[in-house]
Amino acid sequence: MNASFAFLQSLGEACWRSRSKNVNLDQENLMQQGCPAMRLPPLNSLKAFEASVRLGGFTAAASELGVSPAAVSMQVKKAEDFLGKTLFRRTNNSLHLTDAGRYYYPTISDALMSISVATDQLLENEARSRIVISTIQSLAEKWVAPAVSRFRSIHPDIGLELRIESDPVDLLRTQTDIRVTSEGHLYPQHISVPLFTDSVFPYFTEQFQKQNLVKEDLTKAPDNLLIHTDWGEQYASYPTWSAWFRAAGTARTPDVRKGLRVGGAAVAFALASQGAGVALVPKMVISAQSGSEPYPQSEWPGLPLPYAFVAILPKHAAPPHENRRKAALVQALLSNLTQIDEQT
Repeated sequence: MNASFAFLQSLGEACWRSRSKNVNLDQENLMQQGCPAMRLPPLNSLKAFEASVRLGGFTAAASELGVSPAAVSMQVKKAEDFLGKTLFRRTNNSLHLTDAGRYYYPTISDALMSISVATDQLLENEARSRIVISTIQSLAEKWVAPAVSRFRSIHPDIGLELRIESDPVDLLRTQTDIRVTSEGHLYPQHISVPLFTDSVFPYFTEQFQKQNLVKEDLTKAPDNLLIHTDWGEQYASYPTWSAWFRAAGTARTPDVRKGLRVGGAAVAFALASQGAGVALVPKMVISAQSGSEPYPQSEWPGLPLPYAFVAILPKHAAPPHENRRKAALVQALLSNLTQIDEQT
């Protein structure tokens, strides 16, 4: 090691200590101490270089970074232009590190890893400061909101985030703590906690009954007054009017083309509430609306929904010890969710 290199190394270490201990120092003060401004290539160019070396080429790096191979090559070229050095030898569609590249890679790799670890730590700390509960629209008002309210009254200092989302949800990527849904089969890799089951009942207004039902006999309702719920292309076993008529003792297959077809139980309920027809609606949806009950309340049978409502808890490979308190709070919120069934 020559004297000039030793001097630069000692200056660099001194500047690093100054920056570490005096995080509020501005650039002018650092310059006065003999510390030069940091000379850094663009971050994206460093990420492209590191990924290309680690993964063995621009194509694999592009796949990880979510860009094209040409974009990765361009970013690496920016780093090379900044440094005034060639980092790769490009021959016959293959890459080989130059001496400069071999020298540069370990330091860049360690630095990016340190940034990644520090970032993950900050994000994890932020995630631990709140509980994220995700649910579907039809459950949010009746089932989840009361549970959240009770939980907040006991733990007013704990932050909560309530998300309304369709299935499936990437629980780990979105840092979701509880997912309340009827589609537990979409989360086989996680923990499923049963909450309650539900059934659909015919719903219509009293005015609709007087005007359209002969002798109050729902089994004779005209096809054009039946509201059919389209549960989505991935569902094939949800209750239909044909199944309901069989349960009511009538062999009847209504013509769906003559009726009103809608997407979702909430929309079907809204239309039936306006007197547009009669719909098969989950009891949970009906009960959520001002304490309503199916009309008439007990005359007609209900059909059970094929899936139970469940709470999905993300299954982490190795939960850190510092998450134990949050895990206890999640269990407390889950207890509030299971209490809801007792109110219906």
